[in-house]
Amino acid sequence: MSDRRTQILDAAATLISERGFTSTSVDDVIKGAKLSGKSHFYHYFKSKEELGYEVLNRQFERFAERGLAILREPMIDPLERLNLFIDAVVALQSESGGRRGSPFGNLAAELADAHEGFRVRIEAVFERWASQIRSLLWEARPQLHDDVDAVRLSRFIIAALEGAVLMTRVKRDLSVLEGIAADLKRFIAMHVRDGAAMQHNRAVE
Repeated sequence: MSDRRTQILDAAATLISERGFTSTSVDDVIKGAKLSGKSHFYHYFKSKEELGYEVLNRQFERFAERGLAILREPMIDPLERLNLFIDAVVALQSESGGRRGSPFGNLAAELADAHEGFRVRIEAVFERWASQIRSLLWEARPQLHDDVDAVRLSRFIIAALEGAVLMTRVKRDLSVLEGIAADLKRFIAMHVRDGAAMQHNRAVE
């Protein structure tokens, strides 16, 4: 990816995070990326929608690289990986003081009913995220109660984190996210068999 293209994507991501996709114009992106004009912008992107799709994809790839990669780390116990992933979500939000929220949740709230192209892509983002957590839960199956539904639990984890990030952005208080993250860990621990939970606690210690 060229430096100029990266510069445009970075400027667009910042503007969309602050204003929303609808309220961010091509002219805003041109100004934010310090381009010479619209012809310069359209050299890299055919439309505002194409830019938005690439911003969404790039943000998810960054999230996958920094957050979801933890879920696939083979040398760490799967349930400990899940706790580390929750910690990573908190850490990512702390970098902005909890003010930017989730790029996926923000776009979903703004565009899921108004823009089918974004709805489909955001659905795919959440499904990729859920599939990673489902895979981890299946790996941890021997440690979990027999009645644990990996599909439902993975969706609950995502919903809890996305809701916590949204509340943190509204309250402008990172402790909201930190508290919900701790509660989420305790909720997940309720699905762990007693013996497995003891072994897990000893391994962590």
